[in-house]
Amino acid sequence: MVYCEKCGTEILDKALYCSECGAKLKSDDDETANEGETLQEMIHAAWNKGTVPPRKILCFTEENIYILEGTFLKGMGVGIGLVGLYLEKKDSSEKEEIAQTTDFSKLAAQDPDVVIIPYQEIMKLNMGKKRMLLNPTITIKTTSEDYKFTVMEGKKYKQYQKTLPALLGDKVTVE
Repeated sequence: MVYCEKCGTEILDKALYCSECGAKLKSDDDETANEGETLQEMIHAAWNKGTVPPRKILCFTEENIYILEGTFLKGMGVGIGLVGLYLEKKDSSEKEEIAQTTDFSKLAAQDPDVVIIPYQEIMKLNMGKKRMLLNPTITIKTTSEDYKFTVMEGKKYKQYQKTLPALLGDKVTVE
């Protein structure tokens, strides 16, 4: 583990942004950076869309958002690192550590249910207010479709309000 130079929070070795303050940790030309996409933020959410199984995991990398099944990350071979792992029983830090070794492009190629949202297609990402009894929402408007999610881990919402703007810049609106 390493520590953020800006706020001192303990973070994963491969993280590019601090999960607490959103500070960038590595430069884009860092020779030790992963060849593939690296997990920057992981949000457990319910997809507010019809009859689709609602539990999802939003995995934000440097280039895309990957929307994965919320209970099983299926279709992952030994080379990817998550071999049929049941994620709901793991704590968040352990899930993030496992996801750091995931080859997201390979995962998406193997699992047709994975939804990929490239950052360049995102027109706006709105982070709704956290209310006392209601979980906050995240709405993503793209050039072709709109997505709405209810955040399941409300206690981490302040963290998401820092890391998502660091990843997507002025496309993010925080209410």
